[in-house]
Amino acid sequence: IQKLREAERDIIFTEFNDKKGEIVSGLIQKADGKIVVMDLGKLEGVMPLKEQIPTETYKVNDKIRGYVSSVVRGQKGAPQVIVSRACGDFVRKLFEFEIPEIYEGLIEIKSVSRDPGSRSKVAVYSKDENIDPVGSCVGQKGIRIQNIINELNGEKIDVIEWNSDPAIYIAAALLPASVLAVDI
Repeated sequence: IQKLREAERDIIFTEFNDKKGEIVSGLIQKADGKIVVMDLGKLEGVMPLKEQIPTETYKVNDKIRGYVSSVVRGQKGAPQVIVSRACGDFVRKLFEFEIPEIYEGLIEIKSVSRDPGSRSKVAVYSKDENIDPVGSCVGQKGIRIQNIINELNGEKIDVIEWNSDPAIYIAAALLPASVLAVDI
């Protein structure tokens, strides 16, 4: 029986290790402020305090999504999934879900900078001159970006166009502040 349990743990570990870098959904089983435990089906996901969005409150039986940042062996060899809602890759994956042009590779996310719960800046780029990468991400009347903002509990998201010229890129990244000069 012990060997059977170990084999089952290995299979589950491999299955969830393959999901590393993806978004998973789960129900909150426990939320005591420092740690949130999610039911992911076959396993429990653990979201430590540093991986939580500071402005969010988590309640038992709420359904939330999170980014699988790692899968480790816990106590007694059981696999443990570390879930994050605070990392920049979570925002990157949400953009891939909501914006078909990013998923299809027509628009590329060059970088994501994030202050969880406050603001995110996403730099996008398209090789095709006929595609407006910022407009495609925001969507008509902001509908595409609004779905991502709702998932992030109202966090502000600035989508900026990436540029190979550092001066232009830095000036765009500092918006909405007025930029007087950029000295490289």
